[in-house]
Amino acid sequence: MPSPIHITAGYAFFPIAEERLPILRKELLAFGHARDMRGLTLLATEGVNGTVCGTAQAIVEWKKYLIAQCGPIVFKDSLADRTVFKRWSVKIKPEIVAIKKDSVKPKGKRKHLSPQEWQKMLQNHDVTVIDTRNHFEIEVGKFRGAIDPKIQQFSEFPEYVRTSKIPKGKKILLYCTGGIRCEKALIAMEQEGYKNVFQLEGGILAYLQQFPECAFEGECFVFDRRTAVDQHLCPSQIYGICPHCGDPGTVKIACTMCEHQTMVCQECNTQQHRRTCSKNCAYVERRRSNLVQGKRNGT
Repeated sequence: MPSPIHITAGYAFFPIAEERLPILRKELLAFGHARDMRGLTLLATEGVNGTVCGTAQAIVEWKKYLIAQCGPIVFKDSLADRTVFKRWSVKIKPEIVAIKKDSVKPKGKRKHLSPQEWQKMLQNHDVTVIDTRNHFEIEVGKFRGAIDPKIQQFSEFPEYVRTSKIPKGKKILLYCTGGIRCEKALIAMEQEGYKNVFQLEGGILAYLQQFPECAFEGECFVFDRRTAVDQHLCPSQIYGICPHCGDPGTVKIACTMCEHQTMVCQECNTQQHRRTCSKNCAYVERRRSNLVQGKRNGT
């Protein structure tokens, strides 16, 4: 039986000189290639953020290397029976998580709740829980009773906060997949006058490590081949990535062109040319349908 693929996600906010970024990128690329790793790591002057996979030994070495470079990091670990990324990639970006607001700059660990503290806080009925993720992620699963801001991308969160009618005196609990978005979401809320705001350390992934089948309902969307992980952090058996729009798909189909088995989302399943396994097959199916329709119309 083949060894499982080990997956870890982690981030750190710490200053990196701009001239250091391409050097660090080259070092990280070499590190991963030497160990046959796969994954995506983002670098910016504000820090590092990545999800990577490989052998157990490679992941141990990766963690040690990042901690030596960045300082303490909370890693979220899981397993899969196959690699969850196609390639090893390290990219330089303006931000390691894009909120597109220059005044939002995390500095150090603050107002974090451990999964145990979070679980206890949820028993307090006088708290407001806000999911800082995108709407399509929340549809896959969320904490019971959490508010869905219905944003399409994280950079919309500050505007949601500005226009929301949540009382400033309320105790606010924020969460996301792995914690990084909450680092900036918390600051965005404080800038709008909210003082009593806390975040789930390590996000949903850290919570499910300790409290599966509890206050989080459904599955947790992840940005890799797994699409989502279940309550025990195992790759989803329910969801797949829709090949046409990228949203989570649950409708199992046989491609109308090549009969390959795949999953599409509910909306794409209503369109004949999107009952296909890829954009290439969708293009051919659309051309075929147009030709058939043209013959019927005598053109």
